[in-house]
Amino acid sequence: MRNRHAIFSPDNHQLRVKSAILGLAIALGLFGFSNVYANSFDDPFGVNARLPDQPGVKAAQRADFYTISAPTAVQKQKIATRHEYSLAELSALALSNNPQTHSVWASLRAQAASVGISEAAWLPKLTLNASAQQSQSTTSTGFSIPTQRIFAPNLSLSWLLYDFGQREAGIAAAKAGLVAARFANDQTLQTVLSSVASAYYQSLADQVLIEVDKRSVETAQKALDAAQARYRSGQATVSDLYQAKAALAQAEGTLATAEQTQLQNEGALASAVGLPVDTQLRLAPLQTRIDPKLDANVKSLLQQAIAQNPNLQNAQAQVAQARATLDQTERAGLPSISLGANQGLRFQQSLGRTQTNSIGLTLSVPLFTGFDQHYQTAQARAKLAEAEANRDTTYQSTELAVWQGYYAFRGAVVAIPSARAQVENANEALKAVQAQYKVGYATIQDLLTAQSTLATAEVTLAQNALNAYTALAKLGAAIGQLGSPMFSEHSLLDPTTAAVSAGAAPNDHLPDIAPTSHLYDHKEQSQP
Repeated sequence: MRNRHAIFSPDNHQLRVKSAILGLAIALGLFGFSNVYANSFDDPFGVNARLPDQPGVKAAQRADFYTISAPTAVQKQKIATRHEYSLAELSALALSNNPQTHSVWASLRAQAASVGISEAAWLPKLTLNASAQQSQSTTSTGFSIPTQRIFAPNLSLSWLLYDFGQREAGIAAAKAGLVAARFANDQTLQTVLSSVASAYYQSLADQVLIEVDKRSVETAQKALDAAQARYRSGQATVSDLYQAKAALAQAEGTLATAEQTQLQNEGALASAVGLPVDTQLRLAPLQTRIDPKLDANVKSLLQQAIAQNPNLQNAQAQVAQARATLDQTERAGLPSISLGANQGLRFQQSLGRTQTNSIGLTLSVPLFTGFDQHYQTAQARAKLAEAEANRDTTYQSTELAVWQGYYAFRGAVVAIPSARAQVENANEALKAVQAQYKVGYATIQDLLTAQSTLATAEVTLAQNALNAYTALAKLGAAIGQLGSPMFSEHSLLDPTTAAVSAGAAPNDHLPDIAPTSHLYDHKEQSQP
């Protein structure tokens, strides 16, 4: 009767009433909250608040924009504004400044770290866990269990002892990936140097073309002066004046376009070097009075490319990596044996210390993995076939690049003598027509045609001479030589080596700095 009286006492009755009222209030509150804020449950955190209400609206806000500073290498680089840079110097700047070289270097280090990750599989793993807990329980009758405080550190060891070669295959795949990353690094350097060389030669071509266009303007002005003199003396018609003025306007327009193209290509060169596009670089004019020559035939160049092209070697390393990955995947379905050890302590209030120790071997045999192993193996085998096909594609593209580069070089070189002859003959023809026009034996059309013929011949000679060096640089890139190719006695300095002959002056190995007006000198010159 005492227990029944305690249960139905006024205090317990009041407690039950209060609990019921509180529960009803919470339920009504939640019901009202759900009605008032029903729409808020579609986006409880308001993540759509700063998004456009409809498609086709700009989403970025002012607060979203970052302040992006120039690369660190660019900030520290100082350019000598009065110094005339050679291709070798610009190539050296590009290797240290171009972000592509920094990116591929970081990728190479990351791939090296992956080898370390694979090697770590040989070592055991030691783990320390510690837990601290305090607990207290109270019954509905008001009885409280004393507070319990527990502290339990635990040290565990796990060691994979044998896995039928799965770790060896993983390490082999990582090492093959590292080899591929090395060749990818070299290929990136080759790409950077090739882009610098192309932009360098294009800038040189722009300088020559601007000089040609300036001379065309001067020649057109002389033609206009001659037409005006003949018109004043009554020996020419007004149409001669208009034709001469039209030719002058055309020459001036061509010059203005060439100057803007030069600015565009100067920005491309600065960007290839890794500098801001508005950097002003003075270039050392290239020696173009000597026809560049090759000291190797196309067959030997093809053999060199197959043996050392970094892009092709990278593709072969990827085949080795895919083969090792397939081996690792196939071995993943084999059993493994592991060693496990554990030591733990348990400190509990009023119960003292408890110690546990265990050691044992575990045999793991994958019996059925839901065909996961089957499809992973099939995927690895397909990736191996893909890597082999990519290697074969790279092989063919490498051969084609060498073949086309070789004959592009020869085509530019063999055209230089005839282009020189065209310039010489066109120059003499213009002199004759100018003299004939002054005395009335030639028309204005004859004079303008002679001017146009000379300008075309000068542009052709300049383009052929510079194309020869461009093709030579591209041929070296196709073969896989960093910097300029070493198979030509007329090649430029290789920026990756200090190939300076013994006893030579510091600048003896640089290209001869010759005025571009000497480009049209057809006489034999000595090699610097």
